[in-house]
Amino acid sequence: MNTTLKLHEEYPPPGEEDSIRQITEIMRRNYERAYPAGASPALRGVHPKSHGCVRAHFVVDEGLPRELRHGVFREPRVYPAWVRFSSTSSRVQSDMKRDSRCMAIKLLGVEGEKILDGEKDATTQDFLMGNTDVFFSRSVADYVELMSAMSAGKPLSYFCSLRPPRLRLRELMNYLSVVLKPVKNPLHARYFSQTPFRLGARAMKFCVVPRPCGAPGVEVEPGDEALKQAVARQLEQGDWMFDFLVQLQAHPTKTPIEDPTIRWSEDLSPFTKVATMVIPAQRLDLPGQAEFEENLSFTPWHALPAHRPLGGLNRARRAVYEAISKLRHERNGARREEPAAPRAGRARAPSSAGPARLGLG
Repeated sequence: MNTTLKLHEEYPPPGEEDSIRQITEIMRRNYERAYPAGASPALRGVHPKSHGCVRAHFVVDEGLPRELRHGVFREPRVYPAWVRFSSTSSRVQSDMKRDSRCMAIKLLGVEGEKILDGEKDATTQDFLMGNTDVFFSRSVADYVELMSAMSAGKPLSYFCSLRPPRLRLRELMNYLSVVLKPVKNPLHARYFSQTPFRLGARAMKFCVVPRPCGAPGVEVEPGDEALKQAVARQLEQGDWMFDFLVQLQAHPTKTPIEDPTIRWSEDLSPFTKVATMVIPAQRLDLPGQAEFEENLSFTPWHALPAHRPLGGLNRARRAVYEAISKLRHERNGARREEPAAPRAGRARAPSSAGPARLGLG
């Protein structure tokens, strides 16, 4: 065990930059194969299947401990937000097929210089999560192997093979936790960051936990579009809430920054609630809403320095998300531009005036 590791610090392994270039090129080739020049519309490289994009209010709690009061949690405040539910697969497929289900939150009206070049003055902060708390690649180099195996149509060879001899047992168990964890309504699931992020000078992970507002939970009959139907019917009945919680790094190896296959024990570092996200009752089929959603870009690097993404997988995501988002918008002839907070202080749903009213024209 390496006893020199320090809390809250990153340790990029040798050769990682080459691995990031490789994974970016693999993802770019896969995307260009799926959406050649002239093809339209070009969907997202991952998470193309939407289960609803909804407006929300992100309410930062009062009285937080000093160690948690950083970035958007610095003071009690209500941020308008957009929340997108999706599936991970790079292809739009039936909801009957098992897949990782995800949530992406985009806060609006977030002041302060951001990390990404060219978007320093953007007023958004993104939080991306999946419905399991661990990942199935330890490093960017491992992720290159996984994507190469998937591109070759042999994904299981990443986890176990005879030549070369290999058994990635923890990674396999983490992968099975995804496919064996069905979600019947995206509003009923718990979502996790999986990878760590800054919280001021410290490192954290975060998650959201559903908190019903009194309306009974809605599930629908299995079908190709069952998950979006479940979200729509749930929000027809009334509001829905999620608690937003953070978990601070407690040990450099038991809660590591560079290995997202290791679960951060809640016994070692319990989650603490820092905000409530309220999703008001609403419709998902308003005019202009689908176009608005498709033009949104989500990346963990839409962030304040106080919430800087940490670890190898996040360092790779910066390059991959940027490359694929740029390519997708070029294919679609759309501008890449972060939405602004509505003047009235509320995240209004799209209207027949279209996405231009939301700062995406």
